[in-house]
Amino acid sequence: MEKQETMKDVPENEVASKSNKKSWFIKGGIVALALLLFSGGYYGYLYASTPSHLRNPEFEHYHFRTQIIVDGTSVDFSEEEFQQDTPGTCSVEVSGTPIDFHDNTNQMTHIHWDGITGGEFLKYYGWNFIGGSDDSLGRRHDEGFMRMHSVERFGNLLPDISEGSNFYVYTGDADGYEQKNWDDFLSQDLEVFFGKNSSLSKDEQASLLEKIFFPKAYAHGSEVDEHIVESDKTEEELTRINNLIGNVVIFVQDTEPTEQQIQERFANLVPLSDSVCGG
Repeated sequence: MEKQETMKDVPENEVASKSNKKSWFIKGGIVALALLLFSGGYYGYLYASTPSHLRNPEFEHYHFRTQIIVDGTSVDFSEEEFQQDTPGTCSVEVSGTPIDFHDNTNQMTHIHWDGITGGEFLKYYGWNFIGGSDDSLGRRHDEGFMRMHSVERFGNLLPDISEGSNFYVYTGDADGYEQKNWDDFLSQDLEVFFGKNSSLSKDEQASLLEKIFFPKAYAHGSEVDEHIVESDKTEEELTRINNLIGNVVIFVQDTEPTEQQIQERFANLVPLSDSVCGG
């Protein structure tokens, strides 16, 4: 009968080697588990800290006219630094960018993702009043976990703000205006803030696009440009064609603007175009 090996029969160096291997295996497992938990927690944080409408953007295309006046000087969104080349603007595909200005047009703000807030709009161009990284609106996840990527701001383009400045925000048009709450502008879906929904039903996007957009009226060179500058259409018709949900004027200054200053701004709205792709 063979004698069963005991620990006393095993050389001390071999016992130590086995003990070390077991120890390193346990430590390696703990480290791997810690890394897994950390990475899972980190990516979980990135996921949870990004609003759902930015994590998984849905197609939208509406407009509003924006004027921002900082200590008496108006931001000119028609300047090249704000402009963006956006081919396929009339497509129903979800755009790679949530917001843009184009066609060298001032004021006309294009929103391409559903649910965008005023705070996200301002942060996209350099004013971060809503927290998080200054360089990013959050992380986009709709293209798969392994392809999630940052929704980076377009640039730090808005002017510096003097210490102690106040923010006064108004909506309206040449016929009248009202003062709105600054925090509401920052936090609310812009459709909620303006009190007007986009014309594009989420269930009928393609068909409504055909109804709203003029055929072959593209302003980006993919078709014959039938953009008409002088329009014989009513303001109501142009508002519908452009899916315009409102106009906003933001004053950044020490004291509240005068009634005359506000009226001058709403009398200074850029005209609407016959082509939504260019307007």
